Amino acid sequence: MAQVPARVSQEIVRAARRQRAARLYNARKEQWRFRMRRLRRAFLAMAGIYIAGLVVALALGGVSFMASLLTVLLGLGVFLVLSIYPATPRTHVEDLSSASLAELAGSTELWLEGRRKALPNAAVDAIDMIGVRLEQMAPQLAVLDERGPAAREVRKLLAEHLPEMVNSYTRIPPQLRSKAGPGGSSPSEQLVDGLCVISDQIEAMSEDLSRNDIDALATRGRFLEVKYLDRE
Repeated sequence: MAQVPARVSQEIVRAARRQRAARLYNARKEQWRFRMRRLRRAFLAMAGIYIAGLVVALALGGVSFMASLLTVLLGLGVFLVLSIYPATPRTHVEDLSSASLAELAGSTELWLEGRRKALPNAAVDAIDMIGVRLEQMAPQLAVLDERGPAAREVRKLLAEHLPEMVNSYTRIPPQLRSKAGPGGSSPSEQLVDGLCVISDQIEAMSEDLSRNDIDALATRGRFLEVKYLDRE
């Protein structure tokens, strides 16, 4: 059965899950803030309608029962609509293509988190590892040239290959996902293997992006040794 490569220690996986729990906690807090802002906006709109109705009634010396009833119903209708819409923001696959490089890692992680329940339990470790490696890559993407070849490869992996793999799996009827195919592996196993490959590829890309900085640091270290240590 497919699984996360043995070279990935369980310590890293446990750390990934702790990070995921913290991210989910912060995401839930942000969702509640959004909902409270939505409710406050709905309440203020309803109160504004009732105040306007009261002002009109005072100015006219009173209004009919039907006008009062319509004002009450209008206020309630506005409150209900504004307390539900706009819906809580969600990351859609289309958002990945339009996200800036600085936002791409975080948007990909949020999108994948939203698809987690549709994926098999065997994919949990691979998803957690992808989340960790996306977090590691995020600062590098923030300073990467949008027009460079490295940026194109990162976009292709995160905004095309990963979503296509996940969406291909979710389109398979549930009763067929665990059934072995002609190659001897089931769609669930193929998905886990593919997610592991993507996790490794993200790590390799991160190492490639770091290579220039590592070389620059080594060069700077040799320069300092020549400049200062050789004088002693």
